[in-house]
Amino acid sequence: MTKPLKVLSYRPGVIANGTAFEAMALIYKYLQNNYGWEFTIMMDDRDTFEDSELNIITIPYDARAVINRTSFLKKPLLFKKQILNKYKDKFDFILGCDPTVYNQGMQAAVLSRSWDIPLAFDSSLTLMGQANSINWRLKRKQVVKALEQSSIIWLTAPKAAERFRDLGLSKEQISKQFVILGHPVDTDLFSPAEVKKKQSKEKVILCVARLVMEKGVHYIIEAVAPIMKMDDNVKLKIIGSGESKKFLENMVKDEGLEDQIEFLDPIPHHELPALYRKADLFVGHPVSTSKWEEYFGVVNVEAMASGLPVVSSNSGGITHLAREKEVAILVNERDIISTTNAIELLLYDEDKYQEIKRKGREYVLRQYSLPVIAEKYRKYIEAAME
Repeated sequence: MTKPLKVLSYRPGVIANGTAFEAMALIYKYLQNNYGWEFTIMMDDRDTFEDSELNIITIPYDARAVINRTSFLKKPLLFKKQILNKYKDKFDFILGCDPTVYNQGMQAAVLSRSWDIPLAFDSSLTLMGQANSINWRLKRKQVVKALEQSSIIWLTAPKAAERFRDLGLSKEQISKQFVILGHPVDTDLFSPAEVKKKQSKEKVILCVARLVMEKGVHYIIEAVAPIMKMDDNVKLKIIGSGESKKFLENMVKDEGLEDQIEFLDPIPHHELPALYRKADLFVGHPVSTSKWEEYFGVVNVEAMASGLPVVSSNSGGITHLAREKEVAILVNERDIISTTNAIELLLYDEDKYQEIKRKGREYVLRQYSLPVIAEKYRKYIEAAME
């Protein structure tokens, strides 16, 4: 490359702090700091994303709003004035979100064609069975055009590629753009605590999740309950908020475990490493529904990087996330007994605990550390620019 790239990430309405996008932003900042690239985030005036290390452009929501149940702009002239014409010749490359899910992806394709610059999409959805919906049939032709125009389609897991096949989008002109990437983790920030003798016999299990049914926290409570009733040194800290919180609190009360299970409000992402270092074990249990499954599960990678053995269900993309032997323990969804057994094994078998702790951290360093993911990202974008 003869000059640093200027890259636009077009994400109005598809961006927020505390989401998986912050993992993607790590790549942007790495490439800025190490190669002088310049990343600009385009969001709209309804979004609240903040990051002092990235350029952020805020456009009017009306400039990208679409007619209900279609991908057609409500105000195409405003889109042209506020976005297409205003930022022409400002960027060398554009990043868009999955056009099979978001109309903003098709808008990114329009900008790419008009500005004559390469385009890449990112896609994490793994759920099948949407090919027959009316909405999909109405927009399929436009989506195909956008995907065929792209140079790269980043996927978090192989199952995301299978979803494209389910939608009838696996012909070579599209599938040749697929690249399995995954989400990076800052392994310097998310690192194990210094080894020192614990003053307390307390064993802390950590769960970080939205408190909604599909995150399966109720199965975690049921799995730890028999362990806690035998060992009052075992504690569970649940970090999150959501519509199921009262239901979960009632479960804890019914089990008589109010002194051992604690609910804590969500905290800023940069405060999570300290939380991981104070815990002994990380447990998650997302469960697939007709409308959702776990696409990746970046908290598992962060926990593994922090030296915490992980117990999780095998929902969605998690089986790819932990695809090497003994880097984590995965159980079938809704299998309470297997979850209990896995937690007991790691709480009371010190050799197994240390083995999975070590292998989990080493695995993340090889597969998901920021330099590994960001350098792969850079290589593909530079190739698309040639």
